[in-house]
Amino acid sequence: MSDDLKAIKEISKLTGKELKKIHDDFYERNLDNAEFVYYLQEDNVIYIGINFYYLDLSEKDLQKVYDSVSNLKSLKGLSLKYKVIDKVPDFIRNFKDLESLNLSDNHLKSLPEWMGELKNLNILNLESNELASIPDWMKELNNLSHLNVQNNNLNFLPEWLGNLENLKTLKVVFNNLEWNDMSLNVLKSVFKRGGTIFAPNILQFQAIHDLPKEKIEIIREIEKDTIEDEKKGRISRLPIKVEDGKVTEWKFVGYGIKSLPENFGIFNNLKSLIISRNQIEALPESFGELKDLEFLDLSSNKLTTLPESFVNLTSINNLNLNNNQFIEIPTQLWALKELTDLDLSNNPLNPEEMVVSQKVPDLIREYLRVKATIIVFISHAVLDFEPYRIEELVKYLEKQKEISQVFFCESDLAGNIDEWMLNAVQKSQLILFIGTNKSVFNSVDCTNELQLADKFSIPVIPLKGKDINWPDLADINLSRELGLEYDIDNFDQFCSDVYKYIENFKREINLMEKEERRLGIIDIYERFRLILDDSLSDIKRKLDELEKRIAQLETKN
Repeated sequence: MSDDLKAIKEISKLTGKELKKIHDDFYERNLDNAEFVYYLQEDNVIYIGINFYYLDLSEKDLQKVYDSVSNLKSLKGLSLKYKVIDKVPDFIRNFKDLESLNLSDNHLKSLPEWMGELKNLNILNLESNELASIPDWMKELNNLSHLNVQNNNLNFLPEWLGNLENLKTLKVVFNNLEWNDMSLNVLKSVFKRGGTIFAPNILQFQAIHDLPKEKIEIIREIEKDTIEDEKKGRISRLPIKVEDGKVTEWKFVGYGIKSLPENFGIFNNLKSLIISRNQIEALPESFGELKDLEFLDLSSNKLTTLPESFVNLTSINNLNLNNNQFIEIPTQLWALKELTDLDLSNNPLNPEEMVVSQKVPDLIREYLRVKATIIVFISHAVLDFEPYRIEELVKYLEKQKEISQVFFCESDLAGNIDEWMLNAVQKSQLILFIGTNKSVFNSVDCTNELQLADKFSIPVIPLKGKDINWPDLADINLSRELGLEYDIDNFDQFCSDVYKYIENFKREINLMEKEERRLGIIDIYERFRLILDDSLSDIKRKLDELEKRIAQLETKN
């Protein structure tokens, strides 16, 4: 038995694992995952692979294994995978003819300079370690053709790496590479020589590199916030697709992300976005700026609500909210007219909403439209602010479930009142007009607000004060049939009655869209006209009958 075979037998005894001999065809293939094997050539062991993950050796026995491996004088290929070792064993330094070295799946934070003496190295596998940089001595390895440093903590690729003329395969995925000129030039150099690159697609790398700085900063921020993989202790790059200088697709699944940056809406060219299996509890308000989104997967997070701005995402046709924490179906979905595929399963929805969630998207949207919150504008004369307790009315309404905001012009409002009025009225879906002698006959602002309401087809509910009559309101086209009496004496009950009236009004008219509001208003007035016509006809009929009876009585007399 040769000395090399004796060494193999000794290693098998020390490790408790029989090292199996591999044949030529296997040796010629990738040996990165070969474990407890050796390759023999003319009684000389030229390759050995040992995985210490499966072993529980004392430091003394481990040293004996090293000593036995050191006896393999003809060794050209070595694969050592460790469990706790965080440095390269010194005995490897003796193998000057080493051509292939696999030190993957270890905890190496740095590499010793003496590795630069291994001038014959052709293949070097350092995958899944904790290296923060590639050491400069590696540029002396002129024979290096395959370098695997993927799944480490690299921030950049040294410029000289691209000058290694024999480098044909470079694996750098799953690192923290900056999108800078240096890293990009290295990839280009290897690529131009016909080399194979396992990296973020070079075109994608170039595209991200060319994005505006503020977008790159957000990409980096999200990457840094990802939770490290528990098994490998590494961070993977988030897949991004860039077309014509625009980020159109983005996917981050299972990274443990807890939140998105407040300015995430800057990626407003996104068409497909997958943020699945993370820990996000809320989305930023800027999310509503992603108006080109067609496909959105937010499944398996911790969402309980969606931002109000979500109503702007009207291009979405496929939405996955599976496995979140929604107790109610988010009302913002009412606005997603293109929605054809909606997944709300595995949410703790209340019984009513659970039934609704099983319906087709159009029926769900109509159900939500009725529930959706609205913005109310209160039109009033400044002098009526305190007597009519308008601030108290505002506070009451803003606490109600189906009202998100109430605009009102305070007596001390500063700034451009006309500009504020225009913006506020346009954002509103309903106007409450406090009808008083002052607001009807002597308030330019109230007149302007009613004109804006007519221009933007916003319904007006008149609340008649005590110093004015309904015919006065009719003169400014405000209908008694749509209004209420302003009851200061029973103010609490009045506030409740106003909200109930608003709830019923919302169910009667679609307040969410201008054209629907306009048609709804026309429909209501038409119904009131018909009712009024019927009432007038009935009155006329009764008058005719009364006139006939009077005539009959006169004839008898």
